[in-house]
This record gives sequence, structure tokens and C-alpha cells, in this order.
Amino acid sequence: MQFNKYFSVQNASAKEKRIIILTLLLTAVIGIVSVYFSPTEKLFHILNIPTINGCPLLTLTNIPCPFCGMGRSFSCLTDFKIARSFYYNPMGLIFYLVSGTIFGIIFILAIFNKKIVFKKTAKGLWYLPVLFVIVMWVLNILYGHHH
Repeated sequence: MQFNKYFSVQNASAKEKRIIILTLLLTAVIGIVSVYFSPTEKLFHILNIPTINGCPLLTLTNIPCPFCGMGRSFSCLTDFKIARSFYYNPMGLIFYLVSGTIFGIIFILAIFNKKIVFKKTAKGLWYLPVLFVIVMWVLNILYGHHH
């Protein structure tokens, strides 16, 4: 099945299906652990380094990273406090919607023994995630609240 010139959906072997699902689950677990338990904040505490929210970039340079405030943004979203979510990271809602949609599509395809295969032309789209992170970073520096 071909959708466009950038990727296609193809059959996945049982091994590929397991790898895809385990990778998604592992990524989700790491993300949730990072959001709720902030391991870098605990590490800075152990090392006796003063930190505001555990972000290495913010702690060491006083410049917030694109993902500063994402934990609190996620917590606000799970409590249906949408405006408060934007307060902590202006792109948090959009990031979680985009990444959740992508994860969901990949997961559902894997359940049905399908996988997404990127074509060589997709390499020309490298700038899209980079641009998204740059926009996320600029908005977070200008409007995010990290303290």
C-alpha cells in the first residue's frame, strides 16, 4: 500500500511487530518516568547542584531547553487544565498531540502486522522536526515558565 512519495505501509514480520511495540512501550515508559520522577533533578540533588527543575541546560546555562516545563505541562493536561499547560510550555499540548498521534498510528499498524517504511525522498524532510523543536524552543524561552 502506497500513500505518498515519502513513506509506505508494508507488512511487518512477527519479529518486527514485537520490536516496534516494545520500542514504543519502552519509549513511553522512559517518557513517563522522566515526566513524573525527573531523574536529572534527583541527580543534581545528589550531586548538591542547585537546580530549578532538573533540566541540565537550564541548570548549567540558565537558558531553558525546548522541553523545560513539559512535565508540568503534561500534568496539567491530564488534569484538563489546558490554559495552565500552555503557561508551563506553550508548545506542550501540540507536542503531546503530535507525538501521541504518531505513537498511536505506529502502534495500531504494528498490532495489524504493518510498519511504516520511509523512502529516500523522506530524507528531504529532515528540517520539519528540527523546525518544530526550534519553534518550541523560541516560544518556551519567550513565554514558558520554568520556575
